Amino acid sequence: MEDIFLTRMSWTNVGGLGGMTLTLQSIGVPEVRVYGPPNAEDFYQALKDFTYFPKIKVRVKPYHLSPMSDDVMTVWQVPIRAPDTSSHGGGLSPRAGSRSPDHDLSPKAGSSRSPSQSPVVRRSSCDVSDIDSESDDSSRSSSPRNSPKSKRRKTSQRDESLVISYICKLKPKKGRFLTEKALMDGIKPGVWVGELKKGNQATLPDGRVIDPTPYVEPDTPGPVFIVVECPGEDFIEPVTTNSQIAKYQEDGDEELPAIVVHFTPAGVAKDTRYQDWITRFGPNTEHLFLNEDTQTTSHEGTASLQACLNIIQPTVFPLLADNAIKPGSLPPLPHKHVRGECLLTYWLFHRDHPLQWDRSSIPLLDNEEAVKGAFALPGFEDSLKEMKETIATAFASDTAASPSYPEVVFFGTGSSIPSKRRNVTGILVQLSESESLLLDGGEGTFGQMYRHYGADVDRVLANIKCVFISHIHADHHLGLMKIFQERRRALQTLGEPQQPMYLIAPLPFMSWINHYRLNCENIGMDNKDFILLLSKDLSVFSNEEQNQEFNSLKKNLGFKQLQVVPVLHVSRSYGLVVTHNDGWKLVYSGDSMPCDALIMAGKDATLLIHEATFDDELHQEAKRKRHSTITQAVDVGIEMNAGFNLLTHFSQRYPKIPLMDNGGEKVGIAFDHMKVRLGDLKLLPHLSTPLQALFQEELQEMRVKQKRHKRNRLGGLID
Repeated sequence: MEDIFLTRMSWTNVGGLGGMTLTLQSIGVPEVRVYGPPNAEDFYQALKDFTYFPKIKVRVKPYHLSPMSDDVMTVWQVPIRAPDTSSHGGGLSPRAGSRSPDHDLSPKAGSSRSPSQSPVVRRSSCDVSDIDSESDDSSRSSSPRNSPKSKRRKTSQRDESLVISYICKLKPKKGRFLTEKALMDGIKPGVWVGELKKGNQATLPDGRVIDPTPYVEPDTPGPVFIVVECPGEDFIEPVTTNSQIAKYQEDGDEELPAIVVHFTPAGVAKDTRYQDWITRFGPNTEHLFLNEDTQTTSHEGTASLQACLNIIQPTVFPLLADNAIKPGSLPPLPHKHVRGECLLTYWLFHRDHPLQWDRSSIPLLDNEEAVKGAFALPGFEDSLKEMKETIATAFASDTAASPSYPEVVFFGTGSSIPSKRRNVTGILVQLSESESLLLDGGEGTFGQMYRHYGADVDRVLANIKCVFISHIHADHHLGLMKIFQERRRALQTLGEPQQPMYLIAPLPFMSWINHYRLNCENIGMDNKDFILLLSKDLSVFSNEEQNQEFNSLKKNLGFKQLQVVPVLHVSRSYGLVVTHNDGWKLVYSGDSMPCDALIMAGKDATLLIHEATFDDELHQEAKRKRHSTITQAVDVGIEMNAGFNLLTHFSQRYPKIPLMDNGGEKVGIAFDHMKVRLGDLKLLPHLSTPLQALFQEELQEMRVKQKRHKRNRLGGLID
């Protein structure tokens, strides 16, 4: 994939750009071209505060340039502008923000970053509009940038009235060469066949001059498809009266499209003006709708894994919500209208069935089959029975009721990038029935939350009263924009007032969201949806006890004490220590090497959640990347005298379970969608045996790799 087309500068549209670009870079794609609104360039520049693209060239091409054309298709960009409304964040003209026709955003050799100067924010609460960019010395979280491009606008340049539609026409499909007919006429294989396939005359060795027409089928004309975004009622009139798109309707002079893809909310799609416009494409054009009515089953591997974990311990591993819309629960669509489904395919060109829907790849959820597979594994059923007997015996006299709160839910337990089994970091700490604290929120956190809670997700979102961001790396915060948007929507849906949410974050994150607010869309900052608290001002080395907002945070969330602790990772990385009025104490390490300051601040913690990125064999890599190994994380818990140590943030080289020896009775391994209360912690060490039986194949494979790595490191000195 080398081309990305954006319809709008909204997080729904651009939120995956950073992760997608990193993935393309990791698989060796040398260049990616991004088409769409002018502010896409500013968005990529802001991403460079916490992502690094040294091996891929990113070129942003504003919409007013010539059509894009390659060997596959030609794409025309169609700018559509809604009337100037309150959603319009700034007076950006169609060509504003584009400094040259083709902007190369890759780092230049010898370039250096010169951060823009900004006022120092000295209060622990601050207005995001007062914050500008500030350098972060992490090699992963920032990249070289020429100083003119690193300047940040402090006045709004966003343009929420602009969307881009795309008219796409595939190149003709070359006609098939009729080999059998050619052989019957004495035309044997040779270089002349290539000329005939190209549509040229060819001279055979016997001197005959052959015309290609009888031996090559006619080219198949390339179909047209159109992608339209109509995000709100203000856009209905501009979309339905657009003259460029009208050319591809029945009264126009261009070919009718095979399919029109609509990024259109259900309420807008049902508007009579929009429906009348759709009919003008004629009865043969298909229409695909992607909106809130298209929830379908996805991540079936995650659901199947959770079903297997559920039979080990149903309280700790609850089954995921079934969020697929049931057949018949929505009104039927008109003929040729289709709701999007995960991995639904429409073939524009196919050898066997052109212009046809293909549902063969749509995920099917079969938890029952997954559970059968688990019980078929050698030793699994016996280990499960033994575990249950051990727990029943060990805790037979434990009749005291376990407190309902805190309840900790993991939405991501992997590091760096999301994988099939482990999402990146996101941890919800439910403090009471109506208050919760979110620890980081990497890419995909809301999706995990929705899969976990299903129809109850709005109440869960509304209850989030505070978000703590440990540091600026993308795997810890790229999902927060979506959380902010969905929380705002949830409060509206529930009919509740917009309640300000405390946001504890390092300064570079504040710069990032300010830049996004100014250049892309309003995510609530303009409406004071947040109470912003800088991490450095709440650290164990600061003296902000008298700060009004800090004290209100502690009071509202029931904290006796809250400390933000600088830890040993990249610049401006922090851990969190909270002591609740109910007596429990929770410590979150964020990303860090073993850190004495965290150990001291977290002394005698009830629960320590500590990163354990690497196995012990990779201790040098852990040191180089400033992470902890599993043994180091366990030792931190021992030195801290933590009541329990729950390990997380595992390298994605351990897709299902990390390699570790028995950590003892006070150590557990976190999994995505794990839910634990304090009374559940004592159960976790007893789950080790059935977990090892469930993942025996993966563990064996990792042991082989570990042994190979050790052999290479020691020069073949081990057997």
